[in-house]
Amino acid sequence: MTLMRKLFILLGVILFVVSCQSYHPLSKYNYYNQSRLYNEPLSLQVQYFGDVKMKSLKELRSKDIKRKIDHFEGFKVRNLVSYGATNVNPEYKVYLFLKENHGNNPDTKGKLIAKDTASNTVLFKKVTPDKIAYLYMEAEKLNNNLGSLITDGESIINSLTTDSDVKEKLTYAKIFNAVKDSPNYLKAKEEIIMAPVEKTDANEWMQFQYLATINSLFSDNQEYIEQFESKRKKQLKPILDTLLQNPGIKINKEAIDTISQMASNTRVVMLNENHWYPKHRVLAVKLLEELKQVGYTHLALEALNQNQDRKINQRGYPTFNSGYYIREPNFGQFIRKAKELGFVLVGYENQNQDINRELGQAQNIAQVLEQNPDHKVFVYAGLDHIIEEEIKSGKRMAAYFKELTGIDPLTINQADIIGNTQSELTLVPSSQVNSYKKLDKAVDYFIINNLEVSTLNSLGKENLRKVTINPQRFAALETEKILIKIYKKSEYDIYKTQSVPIQATLRTDSGNNWMFYLPKGNFTFHLSSLDNDEIHIFHKTIEK
Repeated sequence: MTLMRKLFILLGVILFVVSCQSYHPLSKYNYYNQSRLYNEPLSLQVQYFGDVKMKSLKELRSKDIKRKIDHFEGFKVRNLVSYGATNVNPEYKVYLFLKENHGNNPDTKGKLIAKDTASNTVLFKKVTPDKIAYLYMEAEKLNNNLGSLITDGESIINSLTTDSDVKEKLTYAKIFNAVKDSPNYLKAKEEIIMAPVEKTDANEWMQFQYLATINSLFSDNQEYIEQFESKRKKQLKPILDTLLQNPGIKINKEAIDTISQMASNTRVVMLNENHWYPKHRVLAVKLLEELKQVGYTHLALEALNQNQDRKINQRGYPTFNSGYYIREPNFGQFIRKAKELGFVLVGYENQNQDINRELGQAQNIAQVLEQNPDHKVFVYAGLDHIIEEEIKSGKRMAAYFKELTGIDPLTINQADIIGNTQSELTLVPSSQVNSYKKLDKAVDYFIINNLEVSTLNSLGKENLRKVTINPQRFAALETEKILIKIYKKSEYDIYKTQSVPIQATLRTDSGNNWMFYLPKGNFTFHLSSLDNDEIHIFHKTIEK
């Protein structure tokens, strides 16, 4: 075959591929943050209305689009970039077409260039320095005056920009706030992974934090924790090797017994957590029964949303709205166990914007103790809030609390010493580590938590039985990542996916049986994927 013939064949293949490209070739880079469209390669941003649901172009047939726009000049089906529709009044479909601007003078404002009451359609045009945009809108129901379409269309077309210098900056904080309330954690995670945010060290760290936070809701989070811990483990290893030789440390049951004994001598125990670590809640569950036995009456939670404590105390379990971190299965079980044991739950986050957050938290906890001299409080906090002395950044909650009440709380830090140990729990008096600068924090004890990150631990292994599910009974799971949530049926029947699951796990092994460990009771299994919020729902009764 001659070289020329090969070139002709190659050119033919290229033309064929291009001709099969139904819509705008860069539409695959569309990214929606709530109702705002971003397309980084096109430097495109458009603000739609909140009731416009953006849809995949795969749902459309190009010949149907061609039939709609064939009588218009200036743009073609291949210029189609995005498509959406409303499902509330005014109901309409909206199509955005974009092509290169070759010499047209830009408009400062989009213009209505066509209005057809017979077909209930309107067409807007906007010319930017480098692009020409056409916004085609089609009413779903009879609307002869088309006034609402014109009003919405003017707003949408005038929000369109293709100049990166004037774009609203997309940040991971905005994305997280947009997706954090989705019960489909797989989809929320993908939104953050795929976001076209500027690549900087600071942005990559923010992305990592949000991904670790979402991931902690449906797995043991090892994927992110190992990255986070790798450097710190190396730094702490020499310290840890020395500490483990000291006679003053307590392990496993001894550690729990020591905490219980020390707790009996004060009215307040403070335990912290890193919000990415489900295993920290497993330890909190284990401490509940011990603290109850030595007179503790209240559980104070930083993570509990304002005004949710009364509702939880009435019904005995959390819901999706109880607090973001509470959605994690082990945190949910922490609350259920506390209510089962008779604890009164208190949300102590500061709501008074006129005072320091740390002081406000301390005042809220102090108020619980003032109500009754018999009250004893287990405080579950985030990170450094439990430091008892003023540090460079100021006083933390525990330091303010000591000043306000004169009570010396038992403070236990499980967030700062990490490392591999043979014991699940290793309790270390702070006096043994405060000579190390990295661990110079005013708390009573550090605890090295290497508990198994599993709902098994918080539910109690002795109460569970193995349950086998054959995934072959479900259609279209062969290549899917499947998010499996297991709910208490009594809770799911009321709150559906706004319940807090007792287990949430990611499975990709759809060819093998799935194994779960569950206690006696009735449960609802809810399966979702990246593209489908509800693949399958079924119920199962476990009898001992």
